[in-house]
Amino acid sequence: MSDSEIWGRFKAGDSDALNLIYADYSKKLYLFGLKLTPNHTIVEDSIQDLFSDLVRNRRKLGDTDNILFYLLKSFKRRLVRQLQKEKRYNFKNMSEDFVFNITYSIEHEIIQKENTIFKLQSLHQAINQLTPRQKEAVYLRFTEELEYKEMAEIMEMSIEACRNLICKAIKSLKDALQGDTSILLFILRKLV
Repeated sequence: MSDSEIWGRFKAGDSDALNLIYADYSKKLYLFGLKLTPNHTIVEDSIQDLFSDLVRNRRKLGDTDNILFYLLKSFKRRLVRQLQKEKRYNFKNMSEDFVFNITYSIEHEIIQKENTIFKLQSLHQAINQLTPRQKEAVYLRFTEELEYKEMAEIMEMSIEACRNLICKAIKSLKDALQGDTSILLFILRKLV
């Protein structure tokens, strides 16, 4: 069943569609939320509030052909508002002070396949050299496989700015890996 069909059934009141959406996406939302804040409670509460509002307002919701995008955008907006209430972060300008932590499970595969701790350390250093916005863009583009248009809406920036951010992130990773592009190519091939 396509995302459009599942979403349509959910909007029509189908509880199986709601269960499917929650089962498929709640963990992704949770992991994404933890990249914005380490506060598990706020992340969990924001997910529950999001789904409660979706159920309460299901008949008023717009259509979507990409449920993950719809949920990520709504969830991020809700989580940021909650964090602002908590006065833990100032997200007005989404400056470089914004924290977005990113870790890829692919690191484990790199260790096994390359059997080289040096390459893993190089990868960590390269990722840590990215700006928080670059980390967020790489996560959304390669881990969640969102289109640039969807990324732009979530990150509240232009599509061109998203493309530039990804290009700069890849260039930064390549530079940080000092010409050893085998790690970068391996990561991007696995993530795409």
